Amino acid sequence: MRYISGVAAVLGAAISMTAGQGLAQSGAAAQRCQDIAGVPDSGAPVSRDALAAHFGRLGEARAHCEAAVIGPDPDTVSLFHLAVIMQREGVHERALEVFSMAAEAGLATAHTKLGDYYNFGIGPVPEDHTRAVAEYQKAAAAGDAPAKSTLAIMYQIGRGVPQDFDRLIELLKESADAGYHFAQFRLAELYMNPGAIPQRMAQSMDLPDPIKAAELYELAAAQGSAEAEAALKKFYEGGTGFDDPEVQMKWLRHGAQNGNAQAMNALGFMYEQGNGVEYDPVRAAELYIEALKTGDLPVSQLRGTVNGRQVRWDRETAINFQNILQYLGYYNGALDAMVGPGTLGAAQRLAQGE
Repeated sequence: MRYISGVAAVLGAAISMTAGQGLAQSGAAAQRCQDIAGVPDSGAPVSRDALAAHFGRLGEARAHCEAAVIGPDPDTVSLFHLAVIMQREGVHERALEVFSMAAEAGLATAHTKLGDYYNFGIGPVPEDHTRAVAEYQKAAAAGDAPAKSTLAIMYQIGRGVPQDFDRLIELLKESADAGYHFAQFRLAELYMNPGAIPQRMAQSMDLPDPIKAAELYELAAAQGSAEAEAALKKFYEGGTGFDDPEVQMKWLRHGAQNGNAQAMNALGFMYEQGNGVEYDPVRAAELYIEALKTGDLPVSQLRGTVNGRQVRWDRETAINFQNILQYLGYYNGALDAMVGPGTLGAAQRLAQGE
């Protein structure tokens, strides 16, 4: 078995070097382990690519981490990384033992991993929600953001603890503020659709709040969350589910001010159509141009639809659009409001930064 020279054996191994040499080599190995594998992280990877990259680093760091746990004072971070490898390879009894050693040494992330074992019944470990909560609480008290997030969900559904929606929000906010993408996404979902919390609480928090939701989606998406990116795309394509044009305008303006191309485009279409705002063909054209300049909006997605169908350009908006393209040096045709191949070709060059 691969772990015949793994951590369970290594911790009890006799070594034929002096104590000073052993400490020096173990310390150097611990530093290499941490440099390659990174800081201990108990959270869910933001994507499959991130997961694959993480285990690639662990594989590269493995020998250094194993060397760092030789002797009477094994490196705690190296213990954690080795336990993650063991868990990945299905050696759950040893993983549990090594996570326990790291937790006893005071590593918060190890407590979270132990909580996961008892929360979800991983491998041969039966579910024990009371034990899981105890481990998460230790990790949360030490500031581990993923532990706070998981504990929040347990308070939401009453798993191992009584339902407590105040604790749900409090812990999710703390985890989201600490930068954990999962908490940012879950909190954004609650801000958008507060049906999972009592109505009185939603009213006191002035929910739903698409602006706060969009801010959280943006934070998670910036880390690579595909779920958050999909939610933002739905936002800026008009799929918020809110019929109030003032609310829609509020979050579109928020996105446009933060440089989101889809928000600029959607807002421009509202000005072109006079839908929820006063008709303003100049502002509509300006927003289309600004959206294209970001390079994040394909020309094929410019403007929007009405009842699912493309509509003719408003004449004044089209002329202003051509006029700006001409001023920027991308268009030398007539200002005729005919947005055909010539105008769209100029828009394409603008979008590509040519």
